[in-house]
Amino acid sequence: MKRISWIYRISCTMLLLMTVVSLAAPLLAPYDPLIPDLDAVKEPPSLRHFMGTDDRGRDVFSRVIIGGQFSISLGIFSTACALLIGIVMGFFSGYFGGWIDSMVGLLINITLAFPALLLAIALSSAMRPGYVSIFITLVSIGWAGFARLMRGETMKLRSSPHVEAARVLGADVWYIFYRHILPLCSGILITAVTLRIGVAILMESSLSFLGLGVQPPLPTWGGMVSQGRDFFRSAPWMTLFPGAVITLTILALNIVGEGYRNKYAQKSVSKVK
Repeated sequence: MKRISWIYRISCTMLLLMTVVSLAAPLLAPYDPLIPDLDAVKEPPSLRHFMGTDDRGRDVFSRVIIGGQFSISLGIFSTACALLIGIVMGFFSGYFGGWIDSMVGLLINITLAFPALLLAIALSSAMRPGYVSIFITLVSIGWAGFARLMRGETMKLRSSPHVEAARVLGADVWYIFYRHILPLCSGILITAVTLRIGVAILMESSLSFLGLGVQPPLPTWGGMVSQGRDFFRSAPWMTLFPGAVITLTILALNIVGEGYRNKYAQKSVSKVK
């Protein structure tokens, strides 16, 4: 348990550090990530260029931290929007049932029936590549998982004594949702959010790798991996460093999500006892 606790703390610290560095990237980047330097093409990692340079002489470290702004912000904002849509639709589906539940359940099943990456490629291909198209794609795919969770929890809670008492006393639907159902669902939703952000970052990286994401010269982690694959033999750092950042970020998010889920489960068990 102590080892897991230390891993959880390290992961939280790593995520906080990555977020702060990404937010302050314009101030921390030692070089302009967009301006080429033909005198420093494919330089290996050194004190001058911490992560080396790419095929156009641009500093890889500067591009990685600037790229974090796009990748992390897309993961956070798209997950937040998907969470909002999923919570509302899942609550109405689980609380009212009937034809509303049938319609929302059908939309959830259709969305989850397709492989996520395949559906993301199809949606992104139908729109102009860029930040907005990836944002819409991630929201369109991510809401269904949150809606399914919220629907299941609402169906369990709608017949509980405190909800029935609030309904008998004349409380409206939004009051019941805000005061009696949403707080009891917050633990499982927060866990799902942390895991979903990692999935969104990975999916954005995959789409950028395929050329369907934010277009060059703007850097994203997936785009950098894609651009560096042709130079892997001569300049492997162009691919390895952004790939390592993607791996560490998603790993840290998964560890934090699992750790929070374990804490939430332990609290639930203690309350039952």
